[in-house]
Amino acid sequence: MSGNNILLVDDDEIILQLLSIHFRGRGFRCSTASSGVEALELLARQRVHVLVTDLQMPGMDGIELLHQIHERGIITRSVVVTGYASLANLTACLREGAVALVAKPLNDLTELDRAVDQAMSLVGAWMRQMDSIVQLRQPRAGGEDMDRT
Repeated sequence: MSGNNILLVDDDEIILQLLSIHFRGRGFRCSTASSGVEALELLARQRVHVLVTDLQMPGMDGIELLHQIHERGIITRSVVVTGYASLANLTACLREGAVALVAKPLNDLTELDRAVDQAMSLVGAWMRQMDSIVQLRQPRAGGEDMDRT
C-alpha cells in the first residue's frame, strides 16, 4: 500500500489519531480532517485515493460530504464508519458512492482494513484502465496513426 493517500475524517480527535497511526503502520500516507468542510478543502488541494469518514458529524455529515465530493467531480473511493449502522444509512452511503459502511466501535480494525483494501483495489483497477486509455491515444512510432488520404 506504499504511496497511497488516505484521508481520515472524524470529529473525534482520538479516533483520528488512532486510525492515522494504524494506517501509517500499513504504509499509507495519512491526512486528517475534523469536519466535512475541512475534508473538502484538503481534497481540493491534494490527491486522495481513499476517504474514510464518520457518518455523524456536526455541520456536514458523512453522507453530505460524499454528495459534495460527487458534485465537485473529485475522484476518490470512500468508506463510511458509523455507530448508527442501519439499512437506511447503508443505502444512502452506497447511493453516494461509498464502497462500504463499517460499524463502530472500531475495537477490531479487520473489517475497516478489508473495506479500505477493497476501495484501494477499485482505485488500482481504475488507474490501470486509465493507463490503458492513455496508451491507446498516444501516437504510434513511425507515423502509423497518420491519415492516409
